[in-house]
Amino acid sequence: MNNSSPLSPESVTLVDANVFISIGNPGKSKHHRFRQTVRRAGVTLLVPARVEEEIEQGGVKPALERAQDEGWAKVVATPTVSHSKATTAQDIVPRAIASKSASKDEHDVEKDDPVFAGLAVEYLLDTEQADNITVITADRVAREAIETAMSSLGYEGQIAIITLWNLIESEDDDITLI
Repeated sequence: MNNSSPLSPESVTLVDANVFISIGNPGKSKHHRFRQTVRRAGVTLLVPARVEEEIEQGGVKPALERAQDEGWAKVVATPTVSHSKATTAQDIVPRAIASKSASKDEHDVEKDDPVFAGLAVEYLLDTEQADNITVITADRVAREAIETAMSSLGYEGQIAIITLWNLIESEDDDITLI
């Protein structure tokens, strides 16, 4: 990782749909800054196939298509979560999110947030992948919950969870509602 970015080409980097929804389509300043940051870091973002539909529903399919065309993102088949620690990570996240939100029960938590915790562990434990995993989300509560899961499983040094706002400034003229 370089000094200006927490991204590294040596790390498997998973990205949540909410990142694409937050940056908007090409032409938006957030999209431009995010694209620059990712390309400068030499990273290829992995978009699990299960979140591709969410990106399309969010109206930002052109952003994903451009990222794929330019080689800085690719849609990947979602691996089956088979390691028990990956399953445990998925179980921890909804409880952690619910504990941070008075209005949410763990059964009401968005299903993709726990999946990213499980996928991160699954990729880490798959010896053919990387020794380090990065998950990018635009959801601060999800980031904290996934960090809680990684810490409780002892992976905080190998799995980094960052928000979009760790990569680009959030203030600008673009307004995107999620």
